[in-house]
Amino acid sequence: MFPILLWSVFIGTTNAQPATLRPITLGESLHLALDNSAQLHKAQLDRQGIEKRLQEGRSGAFPQVNFGVGIDYLPVLPTQLIPGEPFGMADNTYLPVQFGRPWQLTGSLSVQQQLFNESARRMIPAANVSRSIYDLLITRSEEDVIFTTATVFYQTLQTEQLLRALNANLDKLDALQRMAKLQLANGYAIPTDVKRIQVAHTNLETQRQNLYTAISGLRQTLQFLCGVSYDDAFDPIEEMAAPAADSARWQGLTLAAEATTEFRLLLHQVELNRIQLSSLRAERLPNFSAYASAFTQTFRPDANFFDSERRWYGAVALGLKMNVPIFDGFRRLHKSDFLAIEGQKLAEDRRQLGSAKELEFRQAHDQLQNALRGLRTQTDNVGLAREISDKLMLQYKEGVVSLTDLLNAQTALSEAETNYWQQVFSYKLAVLKLLKTTGKLHELK
Repeated sequence: MFPILLWSVFIGTTNAQPATLRPITLGESLHLALDNSAQLHKAQLDRQGIEKRLQEGRSGAFPQVNFGVGIDYLPVLPTQLIPGEPFGMADNTYLPVQFGRPWQLTGSLSVQQQLFNESARRMIPAANVSRSIYDLLITRSEEDVIFTTATVFYQTLQTEQLLRALNANLDKLDALQRMAKLQLANGYAIPTDVKRIQVAHTNLETQRQNLYTAISGLRQTLQFLCGVSYDDAFDPIEEMAAPAADSARWQGLTLAAEATTEFRLLLHQVELNRIQLSSLRAERLPNFSAYASAFTQTFRPDANFFDSERRWYGAVALGLKMNVPIFDGFRRLHKSDFLAIEGQKLAEDRRQLGSAKELEFRQAHDQLQNALRGLRTQTDNVGLAREISDKLMLQYKEGVVSLTDLLNAQTALSEAETNYWQQVFSYKLAVLKLLKTTGKLHELK
């Protein structure tokens, strides 16, 4: 909460309230924020990217066709030895002969089709697991956006309510100041009383300016999250007469850790690690492929390959190939150890996640209960403080009580109202945390 408030105060550069404010509800702000969120858009692009990566991986199952052209120039032709007997030479003698021409042009076409690869076959289930992981990452991004936007929304409402309460106290103080000045003019008050009221009035004015700055910053933060122009100002609205009217609904929430986004994401990561390890172990098995190749060559004493008298010599080959991995410099061993360590880390995360979720749920539930108790207490406290302040105002007009008692009562009323709205925000924040812990933040939409 505090980083959001500091950020909001930092970007709030004006104290003046916009002339026209468009009302906006929590649901509307959440939809705007989800449509605008860069974090969510990047998660969606990552989902599209993994689909392309999967298509890239499937390309290995299709025939691989390659065509090539090569030009070779041999300034010195290679020498080979042939037996000399056919040419009338003595036995065990050899005749050095140079074959070919200095210039050679070769064209080749090759096709290779993978027939069996156990490692690739075991990776096939990883496609659906990867899709599920990126779908859950999108869901987690949505939850983060909802939580952040709702927090700023309720904090804006809280600050606006504090401003309304402070304005009401200022109106009372203005009336008291006018009355004190009139009493001073008639000789029923002393100058110190007027000055004390002026000091109290100045303090409240300073608080009001700070609230204006905070509200301006919070509204701009909400505009930023929702992706609207800063000139298109809007005002968050919600029924605040009974802020805890929906408390029974939230108190009935229960924790099902297996249904949360974090738990499902972890399970899919464990499954992907298992698949990768199984595929790596299968790399030691033979793989088979079929191939076909064709090439043609021509030889020239010079670089004029377009001579009409040239001759081309061709060849075609078909076959099967088996590749048996024997030694790869311990690559598979080290990678297998790495994946095993990653699996152990995931096992630790899984072991801790249940307890961590239970802790978050208990803390959020306790915060909700404390906020509800605080709300009930502060509701009564505000009513009592207002009653005392109004009674002392009448008694002050009658000259029964001192100005000190009246100012103390009004200060107590201001503190009670501030505490009340802080409890309201604590309640709303506790609800958000409870929904986030149970994986039900989307219910806010």
